[in-house]
Amino acid sequence: MHGFGKFGVGLLMALSASSFAQTVLPKVDVTAPYTQLHGGYVVSSNFSVDPKMSAVIYPNEPFQKDDVVWAKTQNMQDDEYLVLQECSVADCTMGHILRVWTKHGAMGTNYHDPNRVFIPHEGKFFMWMQRFASPGSVPAFSGFEAFSPPLVLNPTGNADQFQVIDVQAAQEKGPEKVVSTDHDGMDYVIRYESGTVVFVQRMHAAD
Repeated sequence: MHGFGKFGVGLLMALSASSFAQTVLPKVDVTAPYTQLHGGYVVSSNFSVDPKMSAVIYPNEPFQKDDVVWAKTQNMQDDEYLVLQECSVADCTMGHILRVWTKHGAMGTNYHDPNRVFIPHEGKFFMWMQRFASPGSVPAFSGFEAFSPPLVLNPTGNADQFQVIDVQAAQEKGPEKVVSTDHDGMDYVIRYESGTVVFVQRMHAAD
């Protein structure tokens, strides 16, 4: 985890240097690859896996205020947690978790649309999957701490859960590795060793 601070700085530089060109001509919209206009939104699957950290998904263009991240899972395991997190300090030694999904949906609150997250401001955002192995009879955690180091999910629950689930060991092992990705139209498709598939889109209102 200590190396992530450097990763955060490097990620910021890489994202700042990236471009997502869009040229608007009369009656013609020319957009970057993996982008479509749909329902008044520019919808993009323009994400990547970090080449040095094969568990981290990030947008190729930095998120802007009022962007929307849409995520949907398929075949998700009972003990898996999909996390959307941002760097909350410049060197990325601390992060803020915006949303956590389980196979039952978004954790913690009844959202109008649990698959959508509105981005509150420009910043360094990334997605990753944590697994807390647990016996089948133990329910999944239902809450989490909003602030934690990057790539660390601190769940909240009852004493019985923490007695049988080794949270520290799972955190030390780190996020699940991505085995393959694909751009399928407007979806960025992420596949994990467990068989879980995640579909991600980035949307913002068309001009």
